[in-house]
Amino acid sequence: MKKFDVSVLTVSVLILGLAVIGVSQAKETTSEAVAAKIGNTTITQTQVYDELKKKSGASAMTQLVAAELFRQEAKAQGVTVSDQELDKLINPIKEKLGTPEKFQEYLDEKKTTEQEFREKTRLIMMRDKLLEKAFPVTDEQIKAYYEKNKDKYAKQTLEQARPEIAEKVKDKNRRANIDKWLEDLHKKYHVEIMDPTLQEKEKDKKE
Repeated sequence: MKKFDVSVLTVSVLILGLAVIGVSQAKETTSEAVAAKIGNTTITQTQVYDELKKKSGASAMTQLVAAELFRQEAKAQGVTVSDQELDKLINPIKEKLGTPEKFQEYLDEKKTTEQEFREKTRLIMMRDKLLEKAFPVTDEQIKAYYEKNKDKYAKQTLEQARPEIAEKVKDKNRRANIDKWLEDLHKKYHVEIMDPTLQEKEKDKKE
């Protein structure tokens, strides 16, 4: 099963450089919504959607399904991310960029709004909370990491190094368990891909 990358939860499919296949050559009008016109030729929204689906459909579907699984599991377990927790993560980004204008440039580069950025960040934080709850950091893991990396922590006691090591172990636990965890969530919430095209793509990926 493909690993879900936390950095690609922004499921926006761009039409940059899209070579549209099967453009209608008919001059007559169509009842379908028109996305573009080139002279007397039209490109419909359906054609655009079909082409995007061929190029990025399976990836987009994977990300959308994962995002909804995070939401449903968080609701089931009562896991939330407060605005204060969100601000604690986002405000340092704003401070590092320096001005509201620079932050807006940052958002523009990501092709998102501040509200969308906040909600996507909240979703990632929610996912991480769920994983930390499912695979908590143990004292044994911290001690083992400290012993294995004693050269790095030569000037620190275990207790002094504990906060940093806990974060590293937490990240290691996430990376080690996320695939199986998501696979279990697919089964728990009975995920079904109804689009035959995307079903086939998912089948090809697994094989």
